[in-house]
Amino acid sequence: MEHFFKEYISQLITALIGAFIGWFFQRKKQQAEVRTNEIENAEKALQYYRRMVDDLGQRLTQAIAELNRLEEKVEALTKELKKYKQLNGKV
Repeated sequence: MEHFFKEYISQLITALIGAFIGWFFQRKKQQAEVRTNEIENAEKALQYYRRMVDDLGQRLTQAIAELNRLEEKVEALTKELKKYKQLNGKV
């Protein structure tokens, strides 16, 4: 009976030591993989926001161009209205 326990205890200790060594080396690998995934996710988010900022920049440029065009149109219409008022004798 004593021999039975010694045999299984030695196998148990061997298994625990093997499990600990496996866990110890896998831990570093898992940490490296987690860091790699975090970096990849950060890069993807950065690309997403960069595209969004570029798109908003283009929209802003278009809106400014449209605003300038409309301001010129308002100025032209204002000048035309002044001319009509002068023709009708309203200063």
